[in-house]
Amino acid sequence: MMTLTELEQDALTEIFNIGVGVAADALYQLVGEQVPLSVPVVELTSQHHAKSHYTGREKRQLCAIRQTYQGEFTTEAILMFPEDNGLELVRMMVGVNLPDEQLTEMATDAMAELGNIILNAVISNLSSTLKLPLEGSLPTVSVVSAATIFGPPHANRDEDEDAAPVLALMIDFELSANQVRGYLAFLLDEASCEKLVSRLTAYIAGSAA
Repeated sequence: MMTLTELEQDALTEIFNIGVGVAADALYQLVGEQVPLSVPVVELTSQHHAKSHYTGREKRQLCAIRQTYQGEFTTEAILMFPEDNGLELVRMMVGVNLPDEQLTEMATDAMAELGNIILNAVISNLSSTLKLPLEGSLPTVSVVSAATIFGPPHANRDEDEDAAPVLALMIDFELSANQVRGYLAFLLDEASCEKLVSRLTAYIAGSAA
């Protein structure tokens, strides 16, 4: 699997950091509250390693919002955060005090909107910066464990899938004084990974010229 040089790692972190900043501004417009998001920790790794990292941090169920982006390369983007923070996020988004039952009914649509805002902000900046045109699908929402975030357990998966590359990001959200750890993952095949790194290399060379 391809690896990133230190310079590539720094450049990609900065690109994602700008996208996260755009997402924070969009969330402010939605919820009427500043939503501090930390500088993302970015790692190009294998799906197996990323999954092990998530399971080491999260024993709770995760709410996962997924969108597929296609163009010069293809990636499945996944935004994850602990399920038990879901109602707090929905409550902030609707802006009124509603019973938990009503909030639960609204949760899927609200989570899809939240994911759409964050994922599109991050992907749009990546796309424009690296000149990689991408079109996204509609978001889907599910509740999964960290162990099954990329699919069934290892025993039921092809080894090549488990070794496939993934761009893993970790971001801290601060919502109404409750810190929420969020995760972003971008699943790639080898060809998409090569295209991404190639464009990243060209971007760095252009920036240094």
